[in-house]
Amino acid sequence: MFLVISFVGAWVAMAPLWLDGLRRAGPGQGTPRLAAVCMILMMLVPALTAFALTARHLGAREAVRLLGLTRATPWRHEIRWAMTALTIPLCLTAAGLALATFAGWYLPERLPGPATIAPLVLSALVSLPLYFGEELGWQGYLLPRLLRHGRMRGLLIGGAVWGAWHVPMTALGGSYPGHPVLLGIPVAVVTAMLLGTVIAAVRLASGSVWAAVAAHVSLNEFALPLTRHISDRLVDPLFAGPLSMSTWPASGLAVLGVWLVWRRRDVPGNGAADTSTGGKGVAGPPPPAGT
Repeated sequence: MFLVISFVGAWVAMAPLWLDGLRRAGPGQGTPRLAAVCMILMMLVPALTAFALTARHLGAREAVRLLGLTRATPWRHEIRWAMTALTIPLCLTAAGLALATFAGWYLPERLPGPATIAPLVLSALVSLPLYFGEELGWQGYLLPRLLRHGRMRGLLIGGAVWGAWHVPMTALGGSYPGHPVLLGIPVAVVTAMLLGTVIAAVRLASGSVWAAVAAHVSLNEFALPLTRHISDRLVDPLFAGPLSMSTWPASGLAVLGVWLVWRRRDVPGNGAADTSTGGKGVAGPPPPAGT
C-alpha cells in the first residue's frame, strides 16, 4: 500500500507539469515556479503516506517511534553521524568530478568561497523538511520492511524503488535535461541504487533517520550546486556531478565497502551482534501495513 500511494502520489503531484507540457531541454534551463511547487508536493508524499499508514494501525505516538523519529542515542552520536553523512556525498562527488575532469567532461576553475557556501547553507536549512519528507518514507518506513530480503539486497531494492519513484520528474528532463528519456531513466535508477544504498547504510549504522536526511541534503543542496559553481562552463549532469555516470565508480566502491564490512562482521567471532543498525536497530517489527 505504501508503494502504491507513494507512486500514485508522485504522478499526481507532477501532473500539472505534464499537462503544461513543460520539459527541461538543457542544463542551462532554470526551474520554473510551477515545477518547484510540484517537486515540493512530491517530496512530501512518502512521509505523509508512511505516517498515515503506521498511525492508522499503531497510533501516532508509536508511529513516531517506529519511523525513527525518536532519539535513541545521545545528541553527540546524532551530531557525529549527521556530520559524517554530510561529507559522504561530497566525497563521492569529488571523486566523480576527478574522473570527469580526466575524461574531459568537466573543467574545475575555482574553489568555492564563503559567498558561495553561505546561500547554500541557508537553502539547505529552508529545504530540510522536504528531505525529511522523503527519508521518513524511504528510510523510516520502507527500509525496515526490505531488510527481510537481506541487508544488501534490501538496500539495492530500496535504491531501485527510489529511482523509479522519480520517473515522473526524470521523464521531463529533471535530472538529465536534453537527453532521451530512455537514457535518463536507466541512468537515474542505477544512480539511485548506488547512492540510495549508501544513504540507507548510513541510516542503519547510525540508527537514525536524521543521518539519512543529512546525506540527502548534502547531495542536493551542496554537491549539485557546487558542481556548477566550481566551473564556468555549462555542466552536463549526465557526465559530471553527484547524479552522473562519472560518480558510479566511487559510489560502487562505497557499496562494495559496505558489503565487505557487513560480511566481515557477520563472521563468527568478529562481534556482529547487530551489524545492520549500528547496535541501535530499526525500531520494532513493522506494523501490519503493506509496502
